Amino acid sequence: MVTKSALPTDPVNPRRPGLIRRIDLLRRQMIRGLFWRPGKALPGKQTMVIIDPMLTPPEKNLVVNPAYCLADYVTQLADVNIDLIHYPRAEGSRVMQQNPVCVLLSGLTAPWTDYEPVKLEPVSTFLKGTSLPVLGICGGHQVIARAFGVEVAPMDGRELGYTEVNLIKDDPLFEDLSSPITIFNWHHEEAKALPADFDLLGSSDLCPIQIFRHREKEIYGVQFHPELSGRKPDGKTLLLNFLRLAGISLRQNS
Repeated sequence: MVTKSALPTDPVNPRRPGLIRRIDLLRRQMIRGLFWRPGKALPGKQTMVIIDPMLTPPEKNLVVNPAYCLADYVTQLADVNIDLIHYPRAEGSRVMQQNPVCVLLSGLTAPWTDYEPVKLEPVSTFLKGTSLPVLGICGGHQVIARAFGVEVAPMDGRELGYTEVNLIKDDPLFEDLSSPITIFNWHHEEAKALPADFDLLGSSDLCPIQIFRHREKEIYGVQFHPELSGRKPDGKTLLLNFLRLAGISLRQNS
């Protein structure tokens, strides 16, 4: 892969740091997500399941709600029904209820020590048995790691903000991307090993296991937040690539 050149400074106002403008747009997406709410499934549309691994149900998380933020961003990219499921209810029959095309797992904020293992069994069982395309994002990435037998625990430090991730292996997820990609990270826990039957696709200086994929299934995990791209396009490109791989019909302006 060809290494990209350094990103230019803000061309609109060179005296204003480009980072500030990018954070402004990122904040806008986080605020938009506060107002998204689940709606009725409309006929003729594809359905995507978002599994919410937050400790409390999504309707109680009205200040920080990664699932709503992700759902809002996805509906900007694709005209789909969103079936939002809280993780203790994510057994296979419930996930497949609306015949989804793919599954996303959103982020979380509580440490894993707060979770009851028995309540994680439905989503773990589903992930190990599904043939659907799956993308786990941040905490969702860690849900996949745990489901396949890997410890998730605090890292040495934290990643918060825009981070460079080196792409280690070619994959359709990286179409139109070059290494390193610049994405938004927000976590202080990490997968401590690569799950069996998974390939490592991406790594950063502080977090060696940033991107992985199951060798036989389209099950991906990314430790970062592609839905919080701001003015950095790489996260959006990666998410669009996954949606295309899953067969989701995208909006014309995506």
